Amino acid sequence: MPMRIWGLLLVALSQALVVSPAQAEDADSATTRERLELGRRMYMEGVLPSGELMTATMAGDIPVTGEQLICGACHRRSGLGSSEGQEVVPAITGELLYKPLRLPTSKPPLSPEQRPAYTDASLKTAIRDGVGAGGEPLGVFMPRYAMADEELQILLDYLKSLPTYTAPGVTDQEIHFATVVSDGVSSATRKAMEDVMRTFLVQKNTETRNESQRAAHAPWHKEWMFQPYRKWVLHVWELRGAQQSWSDQLRAYYREQPVFAVLNGVVAGSWAPVHDFCEAERVPCLFPTTDLPVVNEADFYSLYLSQGMTLEAGAIEHHLASDGGATQAVVQVLRAGDPRSAAAAQALQSLGGGVEGRVENVVLETDQPADDAFWKRMIDAADGKTLIVWLGAAELESFWTVASASKRRHRIYLSTSLFNSDDYSGIPVALREQLYFVHPYELPDKLTRLLARSTGWFRAKRIYAPDEREVQANAYFSLKMAGGALKHIRGFFNREYFIERIEHMVDNASYTSVYPRISLAPSQRFVSKGCYIAQLEGGEKAHLRAISEWLIPGAG
Repeated sequence: MPMRIWGLLLVALSQALVVSPAQAEDADSATTRERLELGRRMYMEGVLPSGELMTATMAGDIPVTGEQLICGACHRRSGLGSSEGQEVVPAITGELLYKPLRLPTSKPPLSPEQRPAYTDASLKTAIRDGVGAGGEPLGVFMPRYAMADEELQILLDYLKSLPTYTAPGVTDQEIHFATVVSDGVSSATRKAMEDVMRTFLVQKNTETRNESQRAAHAPWHKEWMFQPYRKWVLHVWELRGAQQSWSDQLRAYYREQPVFAVLNGVVAGSWAPVHDFCEAERVPCLFPTTDLPVVNEADFYSLYLSQGMTLEAGAIEHHLASDGGATQAVVQVLRAGDPRSAAAAQALQSLGGGVEGRVENVVLETDQPADDAFWKRMIDAADGKTLIVWLGAAELESFWTVASASKRRHRIYLSTSLFNSDDYSGIPVALREQLYFVHPYELPDKLTRLLARSTGWFRAKRIYAPDEREVQANAYFSLKMAGGALKHIRGFFNREYFIERIEHMVDNASYTSVYPRISLAPSQRFVSKGCYIAQLEGGEKAHLRAISEWLIPGAG
């Protein structure tokens, strides 16, 4: 072969073997991402890179595996630790582990060391053998993990990646929040919500001025108490037009001014676009007023007051199963174009379980009146079946007349959130024993006492809107939860840690909004989990009386 041809071949071969800097960087990035994902699975799921479950021993020689030894269950998603009773679980982010831990007992230059900084070697010893950086044994509740050196290194790389830096939306002086409202929300509802939020911020910022001054001159043992204080700044993100465009609008707002968290909010329709935005951007979204949340316990950043219409459907199914109505066929009446009505009907139909018979949907078209003729056909068709009516009070005037005059007897379920009225005087007494209301809130006779604290504050601030008390109570709850969590984040403006603090404090909250019982755990995203089934009692001024305990669908 001529030398010229050989030369061309060698040049081509050398070019083929050369990897550009950009290609090498991409390959390194991909490898890093893969290792971090392997580390995340170890930390959050207890799964080794091989796909096998991690194993360990506790309390000397007790073998444990799987969920019992998931790092994130105790040290939490943020890596910033937690506490339970007298037990304190320390922070294990790389930034903190690889620095000496010093006790806050004096001013600079340096306070005494509680432990020296970890190295890769000493941290591996701690994880594998339960011996700390200073040679001291770790607590008995810390598992001793059986892992190879490379497996440990992958876990350490993940710990180093856990952020302790300040999240977007926070400066040294300010912390930015947003609330969301859509153009389909009534002006009265919007005003009621915004009045609460803006008034709260004025009061909060007045207090913060004093706390900021204390932070600059605080004694050493109280510095941590004042570090989180910032001026609160509220942005109202108004969504206009079709829901399909809301995601783009939210991203535009966020680009203009990042926020630390979204607080409360109310929209006309599904909350799903806001939920998806917050999960994608890892922005905490706290307790919006919505009957149409996203029910996905796998998501992390969105916390809700309740499951809304899905919960109400589940409560009816639960009651039917426990009260002898499970074998009856079910007829549901819903209004076309009403997303809440449709969501409730769909949720019940998908549940099965306590509804063993066939579920039939009857849809009132958008322009179809709910008149006497419709209800006569409806009641005749539902003879011997359970009737569930997902409509509001304004569409039931003819129903009361027709149903009370009919000789056919039905078990009839209604939703108080859709009924949306405390006036039951139009319901004939003869019909009341057939009616069952699913009620996801505190009962009316106790609600005034439950809301005494917030109502007193609204009245004092001259912003009370009695027709919008649920909206105002929910907004106040989200603000109180956010403020309480920020008091305890120790200056770590980490969004994951912020949510973890809220999870920790909800069970002990003195204020519960319009819900009688609230609780939250790391795997839960809904603070209120139940409903009452209620009936009417009394004369012309009828009121709801619970005939069931607080029902939690799927529990027991």
